[in-house]
Amino acid sequence: MRERVAEAVFAPGNVRGAALVVAVAVRGGGPVAFDAGRAAQNMMLVAWNEGIGSCPNGMPDRDGVARVLGLEEDERPAIVLTFGSPARPRDPQRRSPEEWIAGADRRPFEEVVRRL
Repeated sequence: MRERVAEAVFAPGNVRGAALVVAVAVRGGGPVAFDAGRAAQNMMLVAWNEGIGSCPNGMPDRDGVARVLGLEEDERPAIVLTFGSPARPRDPQRRSPEEWIAGADRRPFEEVVRRL
């Protein structure tokens, strides 16, 4: 099953090499995507606190993932999370906040936020 899920996400290597793979599935209407996102974020934050790395994996074919997982007709996969030990130890102090920001290759704050 892991290989079939790996083939259904954007970055198959994340699933193949993970110590743990969790698929978050939702059912029903309303803000279920929001709830799935909160559940995923909480799992990832708790894992990080315990020294475990994680990665959210998007799916180009959600229906295919639903079939692989054997989900019911009214259920759909929201995200696939992968967990494992980081390749190198965490050391947030090795860089200044400015160095971390520069390394993230993000657009400047002024470009993404407009004050009204």
